[in-house]
Parts: sequence; C-alpha cells; structure tokens
Amino acid sequence: MHLVFGLVALIGLVISVVVHLLAVSGMDVLARFPYVWLLHIGIFVVFIPYAFSSRKTLGSRPTLAQIRTQFPDWVVAVGLCLLAYTIANFFLFMHAVSFGSPEIHEGKFLLLDHGKLIRELTADEFASLRSHQVRGFSGHWMFFYFVAFAYFLLRKRETSPS
Repeated sequence: MHLVFGLVALIGLVISVVVHLLAVSGMDVLARFPYVWLLHIGIFVVFIPYAFSSRKTLGSRPTLAQIRTQFPDWVVAVGLCLLAYTIANFFLFMHAVSFGSPEIHEGKFLLLDHGKLIRELTADEFASLRSHQVRGFSGHWMFFYFVAFAYFLLRKRETSPS
C-alpha cells in the first residue's frame, strides 16, 4: 500500500506544482480547470494514511533529528525549503486578497470576508484575486503531497542482515 499512496502523492505533487506555477504566472486557473479543488480532497487520501503510518515508524512527535535519520539529506532539505516557501506564500496570498475571498453575486464581482463586503471588483481584479487564491492553496497542496510522497517512497527502510 505504501507504493500506491506514494504514487498517488507524487501525482498530486506534480499536478499541484503545475497548478501553482500557472497561478503564479497570473492565470485564473479556476476559470480553465474548475475541478482543481479536487486536489484539496486528494490531500486527505494520502495524508490520513501517512499520519497513521508515521505514528508507528516516527512516533507521535518526532524531532528533526529523528526525521533526519529516516530520510536522505536532500529530502529533508527539500521538505524544509518547501515548508518555508509554504509559510511565505501563505502570507503573500493573504496580503494579496486582503483577507477576503473573490466571489460573484448577482452578476457582480465582489471581495467578501465571511459574507461581509470588503469591496466591489473589476473583472480583471476578480481574475487576479482568484489566481492568488489558487496560489495560496496550491502552495499548501505541494507541501502536504510532498510529505506523503517522501514518507511513502523516499524513507529509508531498515534492511535485515543476511
């Protein structure tokens, strides 16, 4: 099952990276690929099994030192860089969307915060904010898919002496 979850996580990671790059380039990914939100659901398909399995192999609160013994150095380095990028990307996303969500109501483009109107948007602003929205989420998708992929496919396995 590790192979299956690892491959699903790898596919999710690759698609998330592509979606993220498209969003960073300014494309309104949702307009062209409305099913992109399925990547959000896909995280749970691989991350829940990772969470249960990793508790057995890594413990409930592994230290960075314990994690480093389980993975090649480059995997730990990529994971830490991706975590730092995810955090920075989140703050850039929140700043870009003014802590609101672009939505269409009665044919108007609006920026809302939990149903409260922040301001009306132009069509271009709406598309730009949606690309920022996807960028924010895809940054997280990349990290979570990477963690599951690394755990299921790149973790060092104990070898029994022959």
